[in-house]
Amino acid sequence: IGGPDALRRLLGALPQDLTLPVLVHMRLDGGRYGNLVKQMSRVSALPLALAEAGKPVEAGLVHVLPDDVGVEFQHGGLHFIQDASGIQVESLPAEHSAVLMLSGADTARVEAVLAKGREGAWIAGQSGEGCYDPVAATAVVAAGHTAADPLQMAQALSERWGG
Repeated sequence: IGGPDALRRLLGALPQDLTLPVLVHMRLDGGRYGNLVKQMSRVSALPLALAEAGKPVEAGLVHVLPDDVGVEFQHGGLHFIQDASGIQVESLPAEHSAVLMLSGADTARVEAVLAKGREGAWIAGQSGEGCYDPVAATAVVAAGHTAADPLQMAQALSERWGG
């Protein structure tokens, strides 16, 4: 969750053999999520796709979620659903999730992210150079979660869930 510069650095550092699905939520003025997929595809070793309601969440793929797409556990796995509220952190399976609050992340999501951390999700907030809007990231770090730059986050994800 956050802005394009931090996301570019994170995706550029994720390994090609990562075995978990990556969900990206970023509010974009004008909703040009297809353009974001194209832009981030240039730096990511993992393939990217625009999330669509009714489709399953796929491992080894970076899914960019538009504002009106969320996730729900159904039929034995996570599937994308139409949801005017967008992604709800509460719907993620804590033991298999990480939530990364990057520069520019929405502060309205902090409480839900902290609750998911109490359930066992790995939570991290962006720190260091390039974190120009650190409010949400700082809040999760102040609550005792990991502080890291996007490269360190990618390394931690790879170590935890790598191929």
